[in-house]
Parts: sequence; C-alpha cells; structure tokens
Amino acid sequence: MKKSICVVCKKEKKGRRVEEDLYLEAIRKIKTRLGIAKNNTLVVCDDCIPKAKEKRRRFERTLATWAILATLLFVMLVVISQTLQSIFFSLVAAVVFILFSLLSYFPRVEEHGRKKG
Repeated sequence: MKKSICVVCKKEKKGRRVEEDLYLEAIRKIKTRLGIAKNNTLVVCDDCIPKAKEKRRRFERTLATWAILATLLFVMLVVISQTLQSIFFSLVAAVVFILFSLLSYFPRVEEHGRKKG
C-alpha cells in the first residue's frame, strides 16, 4: 500500500490529493529511472491546506511575472534586431525565463479530492 505524504509538512498523513501534472510526472519518471522513486501518494493534510494554497498562489504569481518578462524580452529583442539569430536567441531566453518559475513550483490541490490514507 502506498503511503500518503503531505507535500507541505512532509509527514505521513491523510488529506486532499495533489493533482498529477506534467511536472510531477516528469519528476516521477526521472526518480524511477534513477531507482530512487518511493511511489508515495502526494496529499496536503487538513492542517497545511492554507499554507499549500498560499504557496500555489505565490507560484502562479511568479509564473505570470516570468512569463511577462519573457514576452517583453522576446518582443524587445525581435524589434531591436530582426535577424534570425536574435529571434532564436530571444526565444531560447524566453523559455529559460519561464523555466525559472519552476524553481518555486508547488502542485495544485484537488478541490473535491477524496481523503487518501
């Protein structure tokens, strides 16, 4: 049986499930290939729900900020220098900017998720 681990307090508890998304799937695949996967069920316990919602809100705000900066950088570099190299560089830089937002990643909690134990 899988353990239910709270992603906030890192303790084995029951709680609302965390939505599996592309980022979590990628991490699970990497850990499986490295042989360090624990295959736990990720949850947020009832005590940590306010903290989890705040962390998710902060991540979404950070993602929006980096996306705006990436878009501005892309447009600015394309307008200033309309060479193919600058367009490619600005596209790569924009992707790197958006990847920076993943440093503060926090998964979404299922709103109507059933309790997992």
